[in-house]
Amino acid sequence: MSIDLDTLPIILAHVPVWVWLLFAWLVYSGLCALRDREQRVARLAIVPVVFILWGLSNLLLGHHGTTPVLVWLACAVVLAPAGLLSGRRLRIEPARGLVHRPGRVLPLVRNVALFAAQLWLGIAMALHPDHRDTLVAMKSALSGAMAGYFLGWALALYRAARPAA
Repeated sequence: MSIDLDTLPIILAHVPVWVWLLFAWLVYSGLCALRDREQRVARLAIVPVVFILWGLSNLLLGHHGTTPVLVWLACAVVLAPAGLLSGRRLRIEPARGLVHRPGRVLPLVRNVALFAAQLWLGIAMALHPDHRDTLVAMKSALSGAMAGYFLGWALALYRAARPAA
């Protein structure tokens, strides 16, 4: 399944404006992650919340049927531990509500890759209805994986931000 490069500008022109705004924000957020910084815990939770809601919206508003839901759930369960482990490296000062984050390229690459994959799947579904079942399964897998990873990561953030009892 390929997309004709001659029609790509026409296709991209029909992508809703909110999608491009989300892309710009994800790139900006990823570029900010390249440098060492301190962030408030609540600010740090924004990206995970965006990806969790995006993943859930694909499940709830997407294609119905048992298979997409099972694929979504399986991928969410498989990727949640990876997010939980990834978030364990967070250094948080609970008293000040700040997270110390070393600069890394991974958030930028991850955000752009997830966005690009979701965009490609959406375009492919519109252009290739004959491959609908395969594309729905792929979109369900990606959405579940995104939601699961970021749910795990958000849980790690929550655990790290809790004041010690």
